[in-house]
Amino acid sequence: MAVVEVNFGAEWQKPVAVKRDGYGDLVIDGPRQALRYMQHDFPKKNGELYRLALGACYSALRRRDDTERARAYFIAAWGEQQSKSRH
Repeated sequence: MAVVEVNFGAEWQKPVAVKRDGYGDLVIDGPRQALRYMQHDFPKKNGELYRLALGACYSALRRRDDTERARAYFIAAWGEQQSKSRH
């Protein structure tokens, strides 16, 4: 049986604040919080950037990818969600 090491405490160098309608800003500190936010609070759970952000966050938690890369994909996916919700 293989053991998969997961770094649940992984954090970004700089947190990301996302605006939520009527609730104020939510601060996302790292890939674990980003995954939870994307899975539960994104209005549309699809799109290329969404999939890339999910994959990058999972990889960062497994120490297979850089946490800052996951942060960049999360920001891009969140921006895509915001532009979709305006149309």
